[in-house]
Amino acid sequence: MGRTVDLTIDFQDLPEDEAVTLRTLLEEANFLSLAEHLPPNPIPDGFSYRITVETERIEHTVYTSDGNVPDSLRPLLDELSRQARLQGR
Repeated sequence: MGRTVDLTIDFQDLPEDEAVTLRTLLEEANFLSLAEHLPPNPIPDGFSYRITVETERIEHTVYTSDGNVPDSLRPLLDELSRQARLQGR
């Protein structure tokens, strides 16, 4: 499709409960320990993702696609997708 969806979230601008939810999902995914490029497993019409977390001390990016999303990362992707849909309204 070639469709790109961008979402930028500043934790300081989020309600506390949403910030806690995202922090929890990042921790449960062990996000900072994931490799930058997860092994490819392309699927037809699948989505590709680039997730970047930046703080004052670190920046970590993970590239993945529907065919190779670790189970631990799926809840975070689902929440970010939900946020992107809400932002797009």
